[in-house]
Amino acid sequence: MNRTSIRRRITAIAVVAVGVVLLIASLLVIAIQRNQLTSNIDTTLIQRADDVAAFIATADPIPPVLAGSSEEGFAQLTDNSGRVISSTPNLEGEQAPVIEYEPGSGLLLRNVDGLEVDDDVFRVLSRPVETTSGGAVLHVGTTFDVVAESVLVLTGTLSVAIPAVLVVVGVLVWWLVGRTLRPVEAIRSEVATIGKSDLHRRVPQPPHEDEIGRLARTMNEMLERVEEAMVRQQRFVADASHELRSPLARLRAEIEVRLLGTDSDERDELESLLEEVVGLQRMVEDLLDLARADSAHDLRRSEPVDLDDLVFREAENLKMDSGVLIDVAGVSAAQVQGDPLQLTRAIRNLCDNARRHAKAKVTITLGERSGRAILTVGDDGPGIPPEQADSVFERFGRLDGSRSRAGGGTGLGLAITREIIEAHDGTVHIDPDRRPGALFVVSLPLA
Repeated sequence: MNRTSIRRRITAIAVVAVGVVLLIASLLVIAIQRNQLTSNIDTTLIQRADDVAAFIATADPIPPVLAGSSEEGFAQLTDNSGRVISSTPNLEGEQAPVIEYEPGSGLLLRNVDGLEVDDDVFRVLSRPVETTSGGAVLHVGTTFDVVAESVLVLTGTLSVAIPAVLVVVGVLVWWLVGRTLRPVEAIRSEVATIGKSDLHRRVPQPPHEDEIGRLARTMNEMLERVEEAMVRQQRFVADASHELRSPLARLRAEIEVRLLGTDSDERDELESLLEEVVGLQRMVEDLLDLARADSAHDLRRSEPVDLDDLVFREAENLKMDSGVLIDVAGVSAAQVQGDPLQLTRAIRNLCDNARRHAKAKVTITLGERSGRAILTVGDDGPGIPPEQADSVFERFGRLDGSRSRAGGGTGLGLAITREIIEAHDGTVHIDPDRRPGALFVVSLPLA
């Protein structure tokens, strides 16, 4: 199932879609975690600032060193001009405020790095407070690295988990789509092998009446209609041909009788009519052969056939009926499995076609190659243009130029030949490199 197949496209779309969703979800989770951890730190800082503010509001005098440990962060009290009044031990000796604060700014929460306390990033709360000596500014901070580390761990976990999830999703979708499309592939493979000779076959019908089940049912209904139409067509051709045989035979007999007792003035006209009637009889017989081939593509007889014997026999008949040279020097023994009557008809059609278009010589070869019998029938006539090489095997196929049905053919002989050869699991084609003339190449499996 272009291959880029539907299975690949659906899997790729599913993986990309899930990947985008997971990426967005991961970014949201990281942002939520960061905000939640930051909010927790801010709550802790506010609580600690309230505790320190409550202490210094009643302390008189304010001790130069505030109680606190480095694990808790730091605290620093400055007056409104920025002079340090008091601080925790880890900021002892620091004469400048840890962070600038504009009086009247209210409560501020900011991230600061490069402090004397540590190289870590700190979350710092700054707020105005009241002391026994008047207004002051309190700075309370704690390390922010715990948030960064937590986000980093989460990001690393997600960077491993997301690809793993995408692999699982890809494998699962690939399997599910393959299982879903398996009936479609079964339908396609069956239809691909159904030819005009086996329209009785049907595609497998899935057990469920879903879209694929309806597709299979519709396909089978279509095959049934095509089969019925083909049967009607074959019946019409066969019936029409049978009905035409008797009147044509009577007409031919009457013309031949008239020819026996006519004078020279009418003879040319009667001979021309007889030639047309004979051509019509030949066409009717060809139509009957095609109808038989269409209705029974399977071989009626199948036995070992010495193809070289058939070739020599038809070559002898050709020598008696034509004034061209028949070269069979390249014919060697080859045995195939098939119907001798049908194979004889196929060889005769090829030889008749070559005789009609040859200028002086018809060349026939037969040999074995790679487990197949290779028969070639060539002439030195005007040849067949490469672009028309396929049309000669069509029913009533006409060629432009000098190689046409003017030579007396019905336009059905090569079509019958192809039907017979294909019924024997063989192929027939025109060698595109043959110049001058045309070379028909038949390949049949050896017995």
